[in-house]
Amino acid sequence: MSLSFCPHCGGELPAHDHATGGRCRACRLVVGPGRARAASLADVRTGGFMANAARREDAEPVDEEAAFVALRAVAAEVGCTVERLRMTDYDKAVRDGVDGPSVAQVLATFDTWKAARAAAGAPRARRQRSRHAAATDAGALPGATGAA
Repeated sequence: MSLSFCPHCGGELPAHDHATGGRCRACRLVVGPGRARAASLADVRTGGFMANAARREDAEPVDEEAAFVALRAVAAEVGCTVERLRMTDYDKAVRDGVDGPSVAQVLATFDTWKAARAAAGAPRARRQRSRHAAATDAGALPGATGAA
């Protein structure tokens, strides 16, 4: 039997049977039938590790409109709506040369990937402002002018 890997943390699942599923020993994720990855983490970046690594980067927030343009462009390239764009697909597109902020910069701007996708997919009138933009407008961040 070939080795399989957890789709969340990349941990090895040596006894994983694609027909019955199993539980990852590293992160305790229940891996359903057919959901294990055939490639190791050296070949694939998983969402769980990618988000944690991006948050540790201490990246600077970017302009929300630049993030929206990049998220929409990658979603169109992948063939899905912005709300369904996966972090792994966005990261791969940016690493392959799509012009846009890194995952770390998007997370620094919107706090979560879900919030970034929701804001990019929302009509302009309904769009919620990120915490960073609200804090900048209120003058709570260094270098903020206090005016929008």
